[in-house]
Amino acid sequence: MHYSVLLRESVEALNIKADGIYIDCTFGRGGHSRKILDKLTKGCLLAIDQDPQAIEYASVHFTERNFSIEHGSFEQLVAFCEKRNWLGKVDGILIDLGVSSPQLDDAERGFSFMRAGPLDMRMNSSEG
Repeated sequence: MHYSVLLRESVEALNIKADGIYIDCTFGRGGHSRKILDKLTKGCLLAIDQDPQAIEYASVHFTERNFSIEHGSFEQLVAFCEKRNWLGKVDGILIDLGVSSPQLDDAERGFSFMRAGPLDMRMNSSEG
């Protein structure tokens, strides 16, 4: 089970407006995204992640109409905003720069310091 670190504090710091536009630049398993969506009634949330497993998880567990996800890196943030005509309109951005526990739990992902496995450490194992 993955628990987002500083979940309450992070989302409170965003000072969510019910009709705002927000971006979670590191979706992971969606802990922060879920908390943000709970506060949005008319607003929308874009999530970004470069981990294909995170994208798959989002497609199954996040079906809200005001949620969308992009497979990519937060370095593409401007392009994702341009695509939606959101430049200058975003109310808050969250970037959690740590690895998520599913990445640590699976030795084959190459992040684990708890289990023997290959050293890889790529968020997107299909690139680079």
